[in-house]
Amino acid sequence: MARTKQIKEEEQDLNLAPIMNMVIILIPLLLLSVVFLKVGVINITAPKLSVGPPSAEEPDEEKKPLNLTVAVSATGFRIGAEGGVLPARGGCPSDGPTICLAKKEVDVSGRFTDARTMMAAGDISKGEQVMEQGLQAYNWRELYNSLARIKTEFPDETVVNLSADPDIPFSAIIRTMDVIRYKLEKDSFDSDPDFWASKPKEKAVEGGKKGFDELFSDPVLAVAQ
Repeated sequence: MARTKQIKEEEQDLNLAPIMNMVIILIPLLLLSVVFLKVGVINITAPKLSVGPPSAEEPDEEKKPLNLTVAVSATGFRIGAEGGVLPARGGCPSDGPTICLAKKEVDVSGRFTDARTMMAAGDISKGEQVMEQGLQAYNWRELYNSLARIKTEFPDETVVNLSADPDIPFSAIIRTMDVIRYKLEKDSFDSDPDFWASKPKEKAVEGGKKGFDELFSDPVLAVAQ
């Protein structure tokens, strides 16, 4: 009877060198393709809608909140408080807004519409430029001057209710928050270059650190009526 010769196969280890080489090549390529986003956090309070029972006792006149409100529209800013809406400033229509546009010849609503169209078509850079043209038409300096005067009369108030028309972009609301959040080096400015070049006023805070003097630092997004 013939014997069958048994052939033993040698076990070979798996060669991982090609895979490791590929991973080493891919890692730098993946890192180069990563887009890093800067995320900003804005301290705001969402609107609260509630209906409560009528109070039998009227609050003291001194304890009534200011209920300061700033409404942004394509024609300017409307400023109101517990006593009503502030009258229009000089040069503005008698029916408002309180602070009209600094550049009345600019079609703000049209600029915002064109900017949205450009951004939707993928032309982000051009859209941002057109958006900025609309934002520059607002009288930000007079908005700050007006709220600084109100702060002088009501130094303990920090809350401001912000509202805007439906066609107003979120960037206009953000810039409004930036303008009214801190006190600047002066309470009133006569020229736009001086206003935009001014820095927030510093003050001492707990722990020996330095902070910024607040104007209306607690913005609340209100529902436009």
